[in-house]
Amino acid sequence: MKCLLVAIAIFGCVTTGICQTAETINIGRGDVKVYVPSNYEKSKPLPLIVALHGYSANSNIMERYWKLQDLVDAKQFLLCLPNGTKNSKGQRFWNATEMCCDTEDIGTDDSGYLLALVEHIESAYAVDPLSIHFTGHSNGGFMSYRMACDHAEKIASIVSLAGATYIDNSAHIPSEPVHVLQIHGTLDTVIKYDGGCWKGDCYPSASKSVEIWAKFNNCKMISKQVDNIDLDAFISGSETTNVRYEPSNEIGCVSELWAIQGASHAPSFNQSFPARIVDWMLQHRKQDQTEPKPDSELN
Repeated sequence: MKCLLVAIAIFGCVTTGICQTAETINIGRGDVKVYVPSNYEKSKPLPLIVALHGYSANSNIMERYWKLQDLVDAKQFLLCLPNGTKNSKGQRFWNATEMCCDTEDIGTDDSGYLLALVEHIESAYAVDPLSIHFTGHSNGGFMSYRMACDHAEKIASIVSLAGATYIDNSAHIPSEPVHVLQIHGTLDTVIKYDGGCWKGDCYPSASKSVEIWAKFNNCKMISKQVDNIDLDAFISGSETTNVRYEPSNEIGCVSELWAIQGASHAPSFNQSFPARIVDWMLQHRKQDQTEPKPDSELN
């Protein structure tokens, strides 16, 4: 597919004073925004975050809901906001797990498309190969799990909001660990916190998704309770519980659950949410296999 860099625009400078550059790329499935820091230099590789919208939504809705683009300058990363394919009803979707959300069996190869998108961005910009991350809401969360399964060698971490992994992962075992953060409202009636089924296809609970990845990630299988977090603007106090599975060795990755007590499928996030998830991703890099090992590990 021919890759074209077709447009450049500046967003938000007048109203916010933050001048992120959004460059539009197209690798054959329509225009895709890539936000670039205003002080970007080719000589300094940056992390890449790919943010995936939910079923029937689009990248513009994802922009407005999560507001990750507002942090591109402050946190120094590249942000990619692609769109899924439209079905016969004009609803955009990602072909993620069996459960979600290719409801018409179109068979779109979104895994291959998103990998190609990442590889194009790597060819066009200076990308830190140890800091490539996927995040998404609902269908986008399911798709983030699929990307972690299919392309574990490429992806450092994923953050899924109201998504889930495969209920049967026997045919979807990642080639290496990937840091995982699942965020889920306990009162979600669309993708239920405790798991569920739709038209005969099922998905695991939020806690089971995290447990499955704890095993993939070489974690200690006794979870650790971490301090509560305040994420929701309309639920008082620090409503979000944090359970983490820690790696059991140097090559392991964390698997973590932020359960928003009393929240729905689309929580009303406070202003701290975007920075929290960006910080989490940027802190959870891939291990640099070229780093020299201590003498104790070589003997």
